[in-house]
Amino acid sequence: MPKRPDIKQGDLHLVINDWESRFVGEAKCYNSQGKQIWKIPALAKGVDGPRTNIHAGDTPAGLYLAGQIYESQDHEPAHIWRSYGKWCVDMIEQENQEAGVGRAGICLHGGGSGLPDPLADYQELIPTFGCVRMHNRDLDTVVIPCLKAAVSKGHRMWITVNQLR
Repeated sequence: MPKRPDIKQGDLHLVINDWESRFVGEAKCYNSQGKQIWKIPALAKGVDGPRTNIHAGDTPAGLYLAGQIYESQDHEPAHIWRSYGKWCVDMIEQENQEAGVGRAGICLHGGGSGLPDPLADYQELIPTFGCVRMHNRDLDTVVIPCLKAAVSKGHRMWITVNQLR
């Protein structure tokens, strides 16, 4: 079970639950008082899952901190846009859950290489190489504005990933 984040006033806690028995999981965001403020679909499955200790496996369970926000730029190659969509948020491990199994670079993003329209607002959520995938529209209108608002006030977004059977 992931450790509990050190949530301070103004912080957010994004809890991502992914079940092996269901194709799509969920992401619920809570404010610092523990009140749920939104819920959206999310997928924490890797193309080589369900193991998490291999490249392209499921997203390693545990506690992360939302890090750098990357916005894909118009001049970047099409494969960047197809892979990540417009937004990508670095997930900074807090429990050695990436490095401990020889993995790195876990992020939260949209897109979907191989889809007919990976930039559609509500593209199909397909497995990644180990990241968490969300709908492009949800990232653009819910996740990123919420994260940017928190960071602009000196607060953080904690992310807990649960891999449930």
